[in-house]
Amino acid sequence: MGVTGFRKRYIAFRIDAPRNVERWELIKVLQNKAMELGMAGEGQARPWLTVYKDNRGIMRCSHVDKDKAIELLVSVTELGEDNIPVKLETIVTSGTIKQAKAKGSIE
Repeated sequence: MGVTGFRKRYIAFRIDAPRNVERWELIKVLQNKAMELGMAGEGQARPWLTVYKDNRGIMRCSHVDKDKAIELLVSVTELGEDNIPVKLETIVTSGTIKQAKAKGSIE
């Protein structure tokens, strides 16, 4: 008998950008991209920016949407009102936020 229900995955990532990206800028572009990819679900099913500091962050998602969430992150190529070019790179995917923070060097 398998596990049913929502199992969380945490994806640690870093942003390569010419300046520090604000949290609201990232959330705005992630929400728009999630709608384009059909990931704008409700509640725990949708991807969520859990931790963000100094161009490093952790996104929470469902275990079944992990690959789509990674696709969502790497599809971001520009951010902000000035459309600065950026590259989002995933570092690690984990089942616990503690491990994602440790392996992603995020405080």
